[in-house]
Amino acid sequence: MNIDDFSFHDSQIIEVRETSGQTIDFLIHFCTEWKNNVFEKRILRFKDVIYYNIDEIPVSGQPTILEIVNFGQLTKIFGTGTNQIEVVRNKVEMQTTSGIRTIEYSECDLVIPPNNQ
Repeated sequence: MNIDDFSFHDSQIIEVRETSGQTIDFLIHFCTEWKNNVFEKRILRFKDVIYYNIDEIPVSGQPTILEIVNFGQLTKIFGTGTNQIEVVRNKVEMQTTSGIRTIEYSECDLVIPPNNQ
């Protein structure tokens, strides 16, 4: 999925889950019908995450996404010599009502939660 194909403006972050498989799931209220202001639960899933940083202040209520800025692809090198590996990841900055979250990942998906969590 290309993250630029969707507008996440006004999506509320309900919950964030991190798995041992380097996946981060954002359970959000996502606008599915702008004309009628209809919001439904969706999971914004980031896979193969190598960096996730939260730089936010405490606020009452749930943070709301204002914008997701796509910085495109970046290459990182880990280790040296024969232990050196090179990874290519996408980098986005999620601007919220309480600050910024930065994520570096290989791919993302927008999925309907099972049983509408």
